[in-house]
Amino acid sequence: MKTSIFKKIILGIAIIYLPVQTMAWGTNGHRISGQIADSYLNAKARAAIKAILGTESLAITSNWADFIKSDPQYNYLYNWHFINMEREYSYPEMQEFLKKDTLTDAYTKINFLVGELKKKNLAKNNKLLALRMLIHIVEDIHQPMHTGHLSDKGGNDVKLKWFDKDT
Repeated sequence: MKTSIFKKIILGIAIIYLPVQTMAWGTNGHRISGQIADSYLNAKARAAIKAILGTESLAITSNWADFIKSDPQYNYLYNWHFINMEREYSYPEMQEFLKKDTLTDAYTKINFLVGELKKKNLAKNNKLLALRMLIHIVEDIHQPMHTGHLSDKGGNDVKLKWFDKDT
């Protein structure tokens, strides 16, 4: 009996400890993704990004959208970080869902930001915002809690028990 409880505690600690140590959902996770993306850029894309970011790397800029969350001026960006689904979809159903998606969410904003970045006459500060957000959002939607179910707010409403206490 004691061995079973001990194993569960160790497993629980490992499940929590490993993602925290790898920073899978934090600053380092975004920076690593940004660095990997940078390694795949061709010369033309690299030049276009440098024209917007200057000396700021993709790795560093990938965290900008999280760093400015505490500034009320950027509260309107909140819903840009995720997309919620009503239920699980098959691939064809997902394509249909996304065709009809008009909410302010990661999917619609990725499309919007790509369109903005294609504009030749877009102001430099707007291009900078668009690129920073595009990089971050594309990384976000690949994280487990950023593409989820509307009913549980992307997993945020899932209740767990920790030592017999709700959390």
